[in-house]
Amino acid sequence: MGFCKSFLTKLFAIFVVFLAIAFLPGLPPEMEFTPYTPSEPLDFTGPLAPNDKLNGAERIFEGKIQNPECLAVANGTVYTSSRGGDIVKLVGDKLVPVANIGHKCEGYWEEKKCGRTLGMTFDTKGFLYVVDAYYGIYKINVNTGKVGHLIKIDQPISGKTVKIANSVAVGKDGTVYWTASSCDTSFDDAVLTMLGDATGRLFKFDPASKTNTLLLDKVHFANGLALSQNEDFVVVAETVRTRLVRYWLKGPKQGSSEIFFDSLPGIPDNIKVNKEGIFDVTVPLQRTKTYPLLSDLIAPYPLIRRFLARVFYLMEVPFTLIQDNYPNFYSGIITHLIGSFDPLLPLFPKEVLVLQFDQNGKLLSSLRSTDDKVTLISDIILAGNYYYLGSPFNNYLGRVKIDKIKAD
Repeated sequence: MGFCKSFLTKLFAIFVVFLAIAFLPGLPPEMEFTPYTPSEPLDFTGPLAPNDKLNGAERIFEGKIQNPECLAVANGTVYTSSRGGDIVKLVGDKLVPVANIGHKCEGYWEEKKCGRTLGMTFDTKGFLYVVDAYYGIYKINVNTGKVGHLIKIDQPISGKTVKIANSVAVGKDGTVYWTASSCDTSFDDAVLTMLGDATGRLFKFDPASKTNTLLLDKVHFANGLALSQNEDFVVVAETVRTRLVRYWLKGPKQGSSEIFFDSLPGIPDNIKVNKEGIFDVTVPLQRTKTYPLLSDLIAPYPLIRRFLARVFYLMEVPFTLIQDNYPNFYSGIITHLIGSFDPLLPLFPKEVLVLQFDQNGKLLSSLRSTDDKVTLISDIILAGNYYYLGSPFNNYLGRVKIDKIKAD
């Protein structure tokens, strides 16, 4: 009887704490929480059937590069980023510095000061566009190393201030399309962004007038994007909703959007389109009907999502106060870990998954690995006879010969 009473007392105390945290008015973070129903993931059959096409990948430049999250290619040369804002290119067996868009900071745990490169692409004139989550979009002359700050995100755009700039695509006419993952929280609190309602956006930037136009609003963590071959539409990865969205730029549907592909077997990250018009979509975190994502499980329950968001905030507050007033390594690291995805890495599957779609949104095939040679990839790009694989967590680049893939 005493055990039951003690158990019920503790359960009641937990319930009271839950209600207090969930319902206490004015407690940050200031976010909205609305229920939604996640799509059911496709089975791993047909084009999604398990394969080993990315097995045997090489780890190149291991220990010489940090967090090469995004990739771009021009004239057969691969470009990527490294922690600290370094933009480098691959020349033979060397990494050659191109430019740096980093900002002065004590270490990577001060990511909001340092900056964080999330996306990059080239235009038809050979200029490289690089997206920093905290500072916006830079335009780089890769021949001279000259850097221009093309789009800043410190001022409101269409009524809201962008907190996470993510990816970029550039049309043949120089028009810049870019995504904002959130207008609520910055990237060092990206976990919170996954819990709240959709505040991601798709923009069009006119380089002549230097103005941004809002194309899509309320995208649930707008991530990678790519233009179609004819540039009549752009495809955006809606990460939290595990789907791809198409926005029409031309034609009878101009100005409207629709689902390009739903029910993805995981969260989509970057999108690349090759010369054949195939969209390559990386899926760093997979899901199945048996093993759904946590975000799927709590999607219909806004009270739980708000509770979790507030718990993360309350955990972070004391260390943030210490760091703001008495900056030091330890509180900086703890603050960084609470809000980032790093502590969740052990939960990420080791298999690599890349999905391939045609211009009509048909799933054609998938590229997978089973040998753990390369893991946790966020970007893939084709250059010469190789696929290159980038990651926000690794200290190397992956590389796989496409001859092997074709042979399979």
